[in-house]
Amino acid sequence: MSDSKDTHLKISPADALAIDHLAADGFDADRAASSDGDQRARCDAAVSLLSLLDSYPTEELTEEEEQTLIDATMARIRLAEDDRRDRMQMDNQPVMLGRGLRFRIAEAIAVAAVVAMAAAAIWSFGTASGPSGLSAKTHQNLGELHAGLSGFQDANDGAHPLMEASRPVAKLHGSRNVHVLNLHLVAEQGHIDVNHLKNPRRPTAGRHGFSYATLSLEHKPLLGDSRVILVGDRNPALAGMLDGMTYTAAMAESEMSSRLTARPSVLFADGHVEDLNEASCQGDYIWSIDPGVTPAPIEIFLAH
Repeated sequence: MSDSKDTHLKISPADALAIDHLAADGFDADRAASSDGDQRARCDAAVSLLSLLDSYPTEELTEEEEQTLIDATMARIRLAEDDRRDRMQMDNQPVMLGRGLRFRIAEAIAVAAVVAMAAAAIWSFGTASGPSGLSAKTHQNLGELHAGLSGFQDANDGAHPLMEASRPVAKLHGSRNVHVLNLHLVAEQGHIDVNHLKNPRRPTAGRHGFSYATLSLEHKPLLGDSRVILVGDRNPALAGMLDGMTYTAAMAESEMSSRLTARPSVLFADGHVEDLNEASCQGDYIWSIDPGVTPAPIEIFLAH
């Protein structure tokens, strides 16, 4: 940083000598002895400049004069600030758009920025609403359901949240002793948020869009088998099967598109989530049932 004295106004040696002569003669140019016309001119200029001090008011200003001085000072400050902004402001000439619309350049840039942000928001929303985004949200909810189930069991001495299946569903199993995993009870006890019961891939499918493991009480230990599926995309064949259709016929009558039934999202007992191929896992179908055969550990029928 330079010395502060470097910022002070400097005068030439000739001017300094003229002021020294003036000081010695009481700042009277007529008494400044000099035969040098140039130095005499310097003395006259210095006297003229210093005489301005004589016109500076020394008496106390009135209240009105003080306010006038303040107003004048603030006006000069505002004028200087406006001038500074004008110099920094970009050229704001009007430009023509289609249909005779007129925008200034600054306005056009602002509109373009808003349009860009809107496009980015729409793109982001579309991405989140696309198949991959919905699948990811479904997987997230299924993971939350598993965490809720674990919390429920910890709070209830390891018990599974079960309820009796409806009579038509029990009839499909050839038994009245059929129960369904009850995740609504898990939500009621506060172990999961009720919004996690919703399936983004099946927003219009029944109550929430998920189907739950259905089993008889004697097969309850199967719920702890890591190969067993606990929750999955809503069973599209159940309504037709309850009306007496075969699984194949019920699937053909289902209103769900093949895009939604080809790769169902499911939650396994060990907590991991998968998208199955053709609703099958290890050769068994999660949406079909054979009541005449004792189910294998993986053979859990999903119902709602």
